[in-house]
Amino acid sequence: MSKTISGGFNHLKDEKSPYLQQHARNPVDWRPWSDEAFSEARKTDKPVIISIGYSSCHWCHVMEAESFEDAQTAELMNDNFICIKVDREERPDLDSLYMKAVQAMTGSGGWPLTVFATPQGEPFYGGTYFPPVESHGLPSFKQLLIGVAKLYREKKGKVATAASDLIRMLAAQGEAGEATAIDEELVADAFEASTAFYDPVYGGFGKGTKFPHAMFLMFLLKHYERTGSEAAMEMLDKTLVAMADGGIYDQAGGGFHRYSVDDKWAAAHFEKMLYDNALLIDLYSCAHVATGRQLFKDLAIDTIGWMLREMQSPQSGFYSAMDADSDGREGAYYLWDYEEFKRVLEDVEALEYISCYAVSPEGNLDGLNTLRINHDSKPLMPVDMAARIKAALFNARSVRNRPDTDKKIITAWNGLAITALAHAGRAFDRPDFVAQAERCAGFVLSSTVDSSGRLMRYYLDGRTNIKAGLEDYAVFASSLFALYEAGGKKRKWLNEASRLAEAMIEIFYNSADGRFYDTGADQEALFLRERDLFDNDVPSGNSAAAELLLQLSKTKVAGTIDYARLSKEIIRSADGIRDVPLGYGNLLCVVEDMLAAGIEP
Repeated sequence: MSKTISGGFNHLKDEKSPYLQQHARNPVDWRPWSDEAFSEARKTDKPVIISIGYSSCHWCHVMEAESFEDAQTAELMNDNFICIKVDREERPDLDSLYMKAVQAMTGSGGWPLTVFATPQGEPFYGGTYFPPVESHGLPSFKQLLIGVAKLYREKKGKVATAASDLIRMLAAQGEAGEATAIDEELVADAFEASTAFYDPVYGGFGKGTKFPHAMFLMFLLKHYERTGSEAAMEMLDKTLVAMADGGIYDQAGGGFHRYSVDDKWAAAHFEKMLYDNALLIDLYSCAHVATGRQLFKDLAIDTIGWMLREMQSPQSGFYSAMDADSDGREGAYYLWDYEEFKRVLEDVEALEYISCYAVSPEGNLDGLNTLRINHDSKPLMPVDMAARIKAALFNARSVRNRPDTDKKIITAWNGLAITALAHAGRAFDRPDFVAQAERCAGFVLSSTVDSSGRLMRYYLDGRTNIKAGLEDYAVFASSLFALYEAGGKKRKWLNEASRLAEAMIEIFYNSADGRFYDTGADQEALFLRERDLFDNDVPSGNSAAAELLLQLSKTKVAGTIDYARLSKEIIRSADGIRDVPLGYGNLLCVVEDMLAAGIEP
């Protein structure tokens, strides 16, 4: 029989993570990732469901409403499995490891990530979102639960063998390949390969769903600055303008949404992530310096305004994300009914400019409109009128129910925000931006470091006990170096960056194989120790480490560490960089910096 959950709560009741708290009253007997959960699985000989997501994820909310809140589904889960919930933002190591397993099994990945594992935590089957009824070639989630439970009961030996084979395959993928040469040919090959994915009509990369790819765009900028490549600048400029004018950018309130669901950048997937916006602030700021384009400066400053207004905590740290959903609907806060939009423009005597926003009675998303700029409209909208309309739209929208904010202050992502503010402050002669970055850095240093000096992953109503990974150390330390350069060469920021770099090497570097690993020797041992060089949503721990080490190699920091050698070791180990250049954007930026500095390969 299904377990009765005491007091309406499951085992997530006392967890700090907002995502886990969202699931604390599900009828599913969710447990946090813990030794106790796996001990119970071994004791009862039940397979494990590991469900991984994050608080602002739309499809995570959908699967919760359809399946995890359903009593019948919960009973199947509780009777046949030990059920574990993981916040991917809290435990990126678990997310990365199990994502690779699911991608190896199915060829795709995403969130919510659904993994079936042995009582030892070894994955043997998985997927992402599963519907409540059979649909689009996917089984219903209940059908899947019944099938996997039966498979485990009747063919336990084959399940164990399949899990072991998968782990061996994943381990083999992580073995060293041919060393990558650090030279002109590498960046030329990467640039040439990227042109096959570039959309010359609408900008960006790929067809259909489009992500900003901020780090790869930064590589294009650095490549242009070093070589004068007009092709790189054309790709960059077209994409930056298209995103600035598109529905992926919040035209009423500032800030970028996660991605566009179409190739024209018209309709957004509406969650807003701190890391996307920080990376894009940095990109637009640097692009303005290189090109002098006022649009890029305005966009960067507007996005900083959103970040300071909507994402900054009272202590000066930055929250991690804003949800896509409000009032039970994705994008409800951001979408406009045509008649409502008309009334706002009428109120500020601007109705003649309605065509500038590409809205229509039929809308472009379920009868409603995402706002985007139409430069082909007549009459052209004056700058002062655009500002007036934007203020009116912002005020009209402010009465709506705002999406929830995940208030985790994540060390690495705050590092990205610090870097963005420092670079923007320097680019635009805005000491107030640099001051904001300094306040954030001071807060992170005072609030996410334990008594032994160990950095933690995040802060939420007090320091947490989840240790920071390589990504956190490298990105945050690199942001302190950015502050050192932007804030009058204050030695304290360089000293802190150097101290964290030394700790990073001690905790994450394995001198036996010359590699940095994503988790430290002092962290939980999983079935594989991850070492990911792929720049996904944020810089990988390895690429961020390569960047930090290169930065420090150019300074007169006391000590005997050969920072440049360690940076080059990381780049040489990235044997996939030519094949999938879009996935190595930040590492390619480091290569460009290395070539520009004339550092011997």
